Amino acid sequence: MTVGILGALKVRNKNLSEGEYKSIIRTFLDARAPEAMAQLDKIRSKLPDHALEVRIGIHPGQGEEGFFDIMVHLEGPNLYVLNKAIQEHRSLFEVRCIDGKMQPDVPIFDGSVDAGFSVNDAIVDTCMEWIEYLWRGLGGMRIPAVMFGEDDYGSTPYRQL
Repeated sequence: MTVGILGALKVRNKNLSEGEYKSIIRTFLDARAPEAMAQLDKIRSKLPDHALEVRIGIHPGQGEEGFFDIMVHLEGPNLYVLNKAIQEHRSLFEVRCIDGKMQPDVPIFDGSVDAGFSVNDAIVDTCMEWIEYLWRGLGGMRIPAVMFGEDDYGSTPYRQL
């Protein structure tokens, strides 16, 4: 991403409140819900017998610009083998800059300018609500599950599902 792109997006988002930002993020998440639910269902069907816990991680970018992804991680013996078994289904949502365009086109902030709220906390809180919604629809899995905000972001950085 170039400085010019960030500068233009900063102007577009400088007056965005935390509530407005969370609402916009939730709209993007809800649009992806059917695909994410399908991914979770595939993970449930491929869950290795030796998996002990499902961990859904919300991984915001370090710069508080608004980049994040939501990934499923399995816990148990031999993490490599566990996560390889679900590799093609682990990603529930990703924000990326591809050829200078946001995919999806979520609001992005200039990380060097204070947004007036913690962008990463807002991301994690919103994503946790969305994950809880998905989990209720899925009906859970046969092993315990938790979700977490990487680097302790979020008003509650860790929740059981």
